[in-house]
Amino acid sequence: MKPTWKIGIIVAAVPLIIIAVILWGSYKEARFDLVSLPDNGVVLNNEQETLQFQKGNTLYRSWNSDQLIAKNDKEDTRNQIMKSAILYLDKEALMFTENVPVIDTNGVSSKLKGNKVYESKGSTYQYNKSEINEKSVVKLANRQYFLNADATLYLGGEKIKEVSKPLLLIDKTGSVTIYENKKKSRYLGHMTLKINDDTVLDASSEIYTIGDRKIDLASFGGTDNEKIVVKEDEQKDKKEAEKKKEEEKQKELAEKEAEKNNETKEANGSNESNDAKDNKVASKDNESENDSNKTSGEKSSGLNATKKYGDDLNVGKGSTEAGTNNTSGNKNSGSKGNTNGTATQEDLDKIDDYEAVLRKLDELNEKLERNIPVLRIGYISPNVTSTKVSYSYADPNNTLIGVTKISAVDEKTGKTVNTQYVSAVDTEALLTDLSPNGKYHLEFTYQYDLGTDKGIQEVKIQSDSFTTQSVSAIYQMQSVTSTTMKLNVALDAQIDNVKRARVKVTKANGDSFYMNASANLINGNGELINVTGLDPSTAYHFQIVIDMKNGETIELNSSENYYTMQATVLKSLKASQSADKVLQVQYDWSSADYTLNQATIELKDENDQTKVDYQVVNQEKGNIRLVPVTKDESLNMEAKLVLETTNNETKESKTFEYPVKQDIQYNKNATLTINLTPFQTEENNTKQAEESNTKQAEEDNTKQTEVDSNTVAGQETKNTNSITTKVEDVLAPQNATYDMTFSMQRKTGETYQLAFERRAVGTEDNWSTWTTQKIATDENGQIKHTETISKLAKESFDYRIAVYDANGILQLYVYQE
Repeated sequence: MKPTWKIGIIVAAVPLIIIAVILWGSYKEARFDLVSLPDNGVVLNNEQETLQFQKGNTLYRSWNSDQLIAKNDKEDTRNQIMKSAILYLDKEALMFTENVPVIDTNGVSSKLKGNKVYESKGSTYQYNKSEINEKSVVKLANRQYFLNADATLYLGGEKIKEVSKPLLLIDKTGSVTIYENKKKSRYLGHMTLKINDDTVLDASSEIYTIGDRKIDLASFGGTDNEKIVVKEDEQKDKKEAEKKKEEEKQKELAEKEAEKNNETKEANGSNESNDAKDNKVASKDNESENDSNKTSGEKSSGLNATKKYGDDLNVGKGSTEAGTNNTSGNKNSGSKGNTNGTATQEDLDKIDDYEAVLRKLDELNEKLERNIPVLRIGYISPNVTSTKVSYSYADPNNTLIGVTKISAVDEKTGKTVNTQYVSAVDTEALLTDLSPNGKYHLEFTYQYDLGTDKGIQEVKIQSDSFTTQSVSAIYQMQSVTSTTMKLNVALDAQIDNVKRARVKVTKANGDSFYMNASANLINGNGELINVTGLDPSTAYHFQIVIDMKNGETIELNSSENYYTMQATVLKSLKASQSADKVLQVQYDWSSADYTLNQATIELKDENDQTKVDYQVVNQEKGNIRLVPVTKDESLNMEAKLVLETTNNETKESKTFEYPVKQDIQYNKNATLTINLTPFQTEENNTKQAEESNTKQAEEDNTKQTEVDSNTVAGQETKNTNSITTKVEDVLAPQNATYDMTFSMQRKTGETYQLAFERRAVGTEDNWSTWTTQKIATDENGQIKHTETISKLAKESFDYRIAVYDANGILQLYVYQE
């Protein structure tokens, strides 16, 4: 095969391989960097809308680098989020989806780790040795920043509000969307964030000022650790160059005007001279007014803010219009006689940019004896269904008359949706009846009179386009019972002009009902909704429905399914004797309405229904281990589980009793015997028998008890005190001894601890231990141990053996036969 053929085949195969990989990746849904989210929280999705996630949801990166969150693998529950995003966890912790740089106040950056939990530690966030210090800025992506500080927000030099640890999303116009405390705000205008007098973040320009240092945040990315500082001299040189360029442009225009009017200069010498003087004075007054406005604006913010991405923006159409009688300029009906054609109405109609209109107005006013009022927009703050606009007039000659008409225009339909009329002293207006996530612009229409023969003239100025905010609902379950749910509901943006707000509660089978919500839900504070009358073990989901005053209905996102708990129920209950002879009671009880305070067991002898005492070995939820206190070696017992509870709502006490259905067969497989030590009665046996017979004959008229001297050991009689005894005990001398023998059958090779306990005969005193032994089973699994006691000790005490395992845990009590 020729080399050229090989090259051709390889080149042809490359795109096929790429296509195959893409198709394979799509089909297989390859997932990388999987993380099980450690807590509930919120994050912005890829459309910058609030998205809730739950503990245990999976965060991962797809084969094409999309960042996704999935609830489970059984159905398609994927939600795409911003590629480089912050996940806000409920425990005031942060998680980043990628490795991102954090820039401190010295202009030094370090790397933060993706998919790791940065926990809040006072004013910082920490993960191992990596941390986000106070006042540091995290750069997530181009024009996306997180400021770890509290700051005051300024727009166009005007103070707006206080913000805490905001996420800043900046578009190419310098407008900023702020996300903080699970709330969104969007502003059209130049934004700055003042942390203190020495620390200011110019968000629109992406410049962080700390004292004399200016850190260019746009220069950071990746793992760059170099200090990036913009020198003050460079900023000054840039401003001076722009000013000089503007002056040269104005000078060139003035020279062209002089040449054009050269032919009429001699005929109108005196008039021209006067006009020039007047224009010069007007120009000077206008410059003074502009300088004054600029100075006051800079003082209010102290920031010298400039738009970062330039002024060549074309938004909207027909942004300037004039009155029907205006023939010389959009902003000056009488300018034809005074400007000698410097600008015409047709010139202004061709300008589609708000900033360009302002520049043209300034150009016209330089040639006028009395200035046209210039409306300057400070900022536009769109909400969900309304927008606030801040504006001011530069009107040094008081030519503004009447009211200003402000209209909100839907750019999709071209219709005016709301109009407000404001006076000359107003500086703010609120336009309502807008729709969420809609594109609009504002039209300002005002009138002026320059005192010429043209009379009252009208100016119409259009603002830049803006988009109203979208709104999402946030649902957080607070508590659940079998029939109730307490749900905290909030909105991530404020809504105006609301008629009513309701929460739609939908059952798994489709049935639904509505609950009214208060104004707290609408104004951004959130509300705790108490839903009652629900069915046990049933799924429900919630949806906020908002009815607007203009007749529009907004249905927000639904919550996930939440399940009511089962009603009070005992799922299982059983009792049995374990291999170590301990009685074990196991139960599975749950209740959404009651809280369990204490669980106890009642034991009864099946034969005579007498109560059987016991000692608890250990107790935990759903499991009680106990040792019955009974002298019987084997016993059939009945058991009952008793649960003492408190109602969660009423706080009343209630006792639940559940009998164990089957009887419990309890068997110790252990004995304790006390017998006279052998061979102690042989010498005294005959004498004691004769004495006993003589005594029996003498008392024959009063007692009918016979004692046979040949009775073998073990036969029992009754003495005068009716105490059961043995003949061998009667015949035993006072210094006789007894063998206390314990025997038990268990598994081979096990070790036990034996505690020999006693208490005074005929009393209910506590048992006391008088000796202990550690012993192991033999090869047959048998334990046998003997202790010797005196006759006096035998007659004075009752005895038992407490058996413990090798760890010292009680297993059973064995009483003397």
